[in-house]
Amino acid sequence: MIDNITIVLPLQLILFQILFLLVAIALEARVLHRRLNLTRKTSVQYATSLNLWSVVLGWLTFFVLESLLPQLLRIQIVNFILFDHPIGSQLDTPNPQLISIGIVIFFFSFTIKIIGLEIINKWIHDQPEQFKMSSDVSNKRPSLFNQPKRKITQPQPNPAFAVLLANAYSYSAILLILILRFMDLNVLELNTLF
Repeated sequence: MIDNITIVLPLQLILFQILFLLVAIALEARVLHRRLNLTRKTSVQYATSLNLWSVVLGWLTFFVLESLLPQLLRIQIVNFILFDHPIGSQLDTPNPQLISIGIVIFFFSFTIKIIGLEIINKWIHDQPEQFKMSSDVSNKRPSLFNQPKRKITQPQPNPAFAVLLANAYSYSAILLILILRFMDLNVLELNTLF
């Protein structure tokens, strides 16, 4: 009985997920570049890997948890997430449950990214370069232009703080996009009434 099966492609959700990924990768790569002293290319690769890892595990978790919910709540969540049509709920006022779910998602994503960063570091065996003074510089007499290069000691980068900061920047930008989108939808609904 394949006649009754309808294939649904939530194109709007896919496009917004791609937009959110691009924004998150750009912002997080910048933070990782600055905070972890990575090259630009490496920071983009890290940010891309961590965000794709987070999105895949996030959607898998969503689909597992969604299947455990009661039927009515399940229909409301699927309609809201996949099709942007909440059933019987008001989004005009801040919803404490929605805010708490957003906070849980933020820390879930942060935890996944920390674990992902540890896996990447173990997989790549990323070791910091050791300072080595060349022998031709050390044998010459010191002068104004021929000073031996000294290593500038900087504090060790904190990967957990860098990922937390990067995650906070990307989630703030995504929240701003969602607020602007919601405001735009409300303006469009008001225009259709008049």
